Amino acid sequence: MIEKPRGTRDLGPEEMSRRRKVEEELRTVSRSFGYHEIMTPTFEHTELFLKRSGPSIVEEIYDFEDKGGREIALRPEFTAPVMRMYSESMRERPKPLKVFYFGPAYRYERPQSGRYREFWHFGTELIGPDTPRADAENIALAISSLRKLGLKDFSVRISNLQILDIFLKEREIPEEKRGQLYHALDNEEDVKDILGPDTSDEFISFLNTPLSELEGYLQDTSPIEYLKKVLETLEFYEIKEEDYTIDLRIVRGLDYYQGVVFEIDAHGLGAEEQVCGGGDYNLGDLFGLDVSSKGFALGFDRVVLALEDEGKLPFPEKGQYYIIPIGEGSLGYSYDVLDMLREKGVSADIELMDRGVGNALSYADRADFRYSILIGEDEVKEGTVTIKEMESGEQKTLVKEDFLSEVEKSE
Repeated sequence: MIEKPRGTRDLGPEEMSRRRKVEEELRTVSRSFGYHEIMTPTFEHTELFLKRSGPSIVEEIYDFEDKGGREIALRPEFTAPVMRMYSESMRERPKPLKVFYFGPAYRYERPQSGRYREFWHFGTELIGPDTPRADAENIALAISSLRKLGLKDFSVRISNLQILDIFLKEREIPEEKRGQLYHALDNEEDVKDILGPDTSDEFISFLNTPLSELEGYLQDTSPIEYLKKVLETLEFYEIKEEDYTIDLRIVRGLDYYQGVVFEIDAHGLGAEEQVCGGGDYNLGDLFGLDVSSKGFALGFDRVVLALEDEGKLPFPEKGQYYIIPIGEGSLGYSYDVLDMLREKGVSADIELMDRGVGNALSYADRADFRYSILIGEDEVKEGTVTIKEMESGEQKTLVKEDFLSEVEKSE
């Protein structure tokens, strides 16, 4: 028996119905912020991901040599492909350029709850402005997206990588040690091994200091002031101080982030609780471009799990009408009704298996249709339809034109 590959899923009709509703809510919020949808290829030249994503990406990507001898990789994320697309075909567009995307990405890693080898990302990119207001909008759009979905139990952590960078530069910490530190911030023993006892004590104290007191550690306080302006702007989006925390340990997993960054955790997911991450990044120089860019990606699969955990996942969409012709003489009339419903954009289906009325009604009930339409000789003669509401069992007969008018009004 051939089974699906490890780390992938089959998504049935009910689950896809729910996911499409979540997906469309995210699209609606992004469009309300002035963003427009784009799509990039599922595979790119491997070099695109190796140049700036850091060494950790090497073991995670699905890469191969195609029949023309080219090194190709399935995309592990969207940011680098979007910047490649920008450099090729969108650089002349007016700024700010606001785009969003939704699609699958691929990483070769150990599957676990909410983490798959084929997964879906919903994300945005804001290209052009390099201002506190742009960083604030980037964060606000991510938070607004989760709020729109109805998610409640999540927390937001925000930082500015330049605060860390200046602290280390002013203490003349070599660049190679800085890179090691960024991957060891959650482990104080590792920090001590890298920096030594004196500097590490000050550094750990610095990491745990509130934003209002950080200026005492730096000669150049401009990144602190920048972050404060971002937070002030968030208030215009009804995002208050109690809605987030400042956490200097956020460095993001890819090496191209450089300024304000943030992460969002959904606490009902356990160990794998991060559902969103993003911030200010630099990929333009890969293509000889000097352009600011900010964005975020939502782990769509984890968002769906978080919504399910809170009981906020939308119900699957029901079929509306199931037409049951009774006798050969009613087929033409039944298909006329079917066509008219579908022309109005209404979900409608018709009995295809020549079952009796009882069995056809049983199917309509199990398949979760809202209504069945019974059409026999009497309905054909009188120009009517008999409507049966499946949940209540109530039944009524209407003139066909009156029924179609009711349908139109309800849409």
